Amino acid sequence: MVYSFHMALFFFLSGYTFSRKERYDRFLKKKIQTLLVPYLFFVIVTMLCNGVLAITHGNSYDVLDIAKQYLIQNRYTLLWFITCLFLAEQAMYVLSILNSKYVKNRFWLISFAIALIVFYLYRIIIDIDLPWNADLTILGTAFMCLGQWCKNSKCFTTYFAKPKMLLCLGVVVCLIASALNYKYFTKVDWYSDCWGNPILFVIAAISGIIAVISISMLKNNKILVAVGKNSLMYYGLHRIVIDLMFVVYGKLGIEIINTSWSAVGFAMIDVLVSICVITPFNLFILKYMPWCLGRKKVKVKNDKYYNTNI
Repeated sequence: MVYSFHMALFFFLSGYTFSRKERYDRFLKKKIQTLLVPYLFFVIVTMLCNGVLAITHGNSYDVLDIAKQYLIQNRYTLLWFITCLFLAEQAMYVLSILNSKYVKNRFWLISFAIALIVFYLYRIIIDIDLPWNADLTILGTAFMCLGQWCKNSKCFTTYFAKPKMLLCLGVVVCLIASALNYKYFTKVDWYSDCWGNPILFVIAAISGIIAVISISMLKNNKILVAVGKNSLMYYGLHRIVIDLMFVVYGKLGIEIINTSWSAVGFAMIDVLVSICVITPFNLFILKYMPWCLGRKKVKVKNDKYYNTNI
């Protein structure tokens, strides 16, 4: 169920927070610092960890070939999302310029619909995976347009007055739509180019987004807020921790069957361990090398430092 909306949610939130307040050269520089620099950082950390695992297990590790794969970035590891988001941000900049000529919020809703249609036509007619996942950028831009529309329409304050009711509605609709899509068509997985029925896909994605936003409106959980602010770090490195956990499971003789309920329990353990491992590493990077995550260190009167986005 989570796969039916989680990537759409990321792009939706990116669109909701999108803003064009500067010239394009400054905008481009900012996106390079906040997306491509972290991408390079995650690539280096991932290659180092995977290289160590390969050597300790007696496997070969072609550094140049793997670096080439990261440079081309065509559905290569979970880091595909970052280059895709970078391109989607550029598309949003162009669309925001067009929107400034019309100054009508429905422009974003129309752009959302057009982008969806263009993406599905592309997959049906051309169906070629492009470098930097440029083809997925079309779909990502669609949900960013939806996020921008919600922002300008003030949907959160207008329609989320009763978040509990919307939460229940969103969960039920998302569950039904994703279950039907999985049973009669296929699972949803952007990485594997799987979306199933386009109507069920969109319904599940939007209802899932509504459910998650409703949860955030219910209570201000400090832990969730902290994780959300540093979500890029958790996203970029959690796979490394999970791979290490599978090595540990193997050493302990634990066999995980994906179709069993025990797999859910192990997945929850993986999430908790990932948070526990990545959190101190994240704090270290934010204190000593914040530029790796597109942030800068700012000195205040008491000689303490805090980090802000560049």
